[in-house]
Amino acid sequence: ILSVIATEFAKDEKGIFDFINGTFYAYQYDPRNIVNVVNNVIAFLIAENMIFNKDGQLMATKFGKRVSELYIDPISAVIIRDAIVKVKNVDVTPLSLLHLVCHTPDMPKLYLRRKDYREIDLFIDEHYEELLSNVPDPEEDPYEYEFFMAEVKTAKLILDWIEEVSEDNLIKKYDVGSGDILRIMENAEWILHATYELCRLFKVIKVAPFIWKLLKRVKNGVKEELLELVELEGIGRVRARMLYNSGIRRIEDLKKIKIQKLISIPFIGKEIARKIKEQVGGTFTLEEWEKIKSPSKEEQKSLSDF
Repeated sequence: ILSVIATEFAKDEKGIFDFINGTFYAYQYDPRNIVNVVNNVIAFLIAENMIFNKDGQLMATKFGKRVSELYIDPISAVIIRDAIVKVKNVDVTPLSLLHLVCHTPDMPKLYLRRKDYREIDLFIDEHYEELLSNVPDPEEDPYEYEFFMAEVKTAKLILDWIEEVSEDNLIKKYDVGSGDILRIMENAEWILHATYELCRLFKVIKVAPFIWKLLKRVKNGVKEELLELVELEGIGRVRARMLYNSGIRRIEDLKKIKIQKLISIPFIGKEIARKIKEQVGGTFTLEEWEKIKSPSKEEQKSLSDF
């Protein structure tokens, strides 16, 4: 409904009902039910300042248009908006924003295992001040608190990922598959992007650059110190860490390093070294290149993208 209004496909309630009546949703449900649902949705969108009614014409606000363009659940947008307004007066951490992402309905949550309950409960106590959303009372609403714990567990997984915990260790620690990790990180990246855009819309300038760096860390699974290196094609989290640990911290270092020394770094084979030099604008002579032996089978194997 928000999209229909934001794109001006329908400009009043009659137009919205005409649109809904042509959908499979209308085929499945009682028409009287649909009227109630549509009216409730319109009331919600008006109350949350995504649309407004001007002389019977429904129009999207800047907020509503941006939410529609970002293609996130309007409920997710409300959760994000209400949280980022708070950060004007609160210092945020990666956990603050990662839990915010996991608190939205757009984000899949991890299941809780029996052994998780005590660990997550203690973690919430230790990091209570960092969380931007209200923590449910486990006594008054145990179901909501359990759901909240699942959000925190999911946020912990993303936090471990950006702290460069290996995929094998994540799989063991959280009882997930590699596909689950990929799906969660892709969703987190998407919602962080939406959070960044809403920060810009609401002029929460303080936290926008922090969110952008966090988004890049989630995309690549690295600490902040590796962000410059992972921008290079063929350099993932493992190769970037190897370069960094070898004293190569910046693109400028890659320009200066001799290609023979670059190849000697673990997981950097001949072809990867050549690609790096081509990207950073570093030079090497034909004589230097000819002196480098062809990669062995072990080196060829290491050319897969780490």
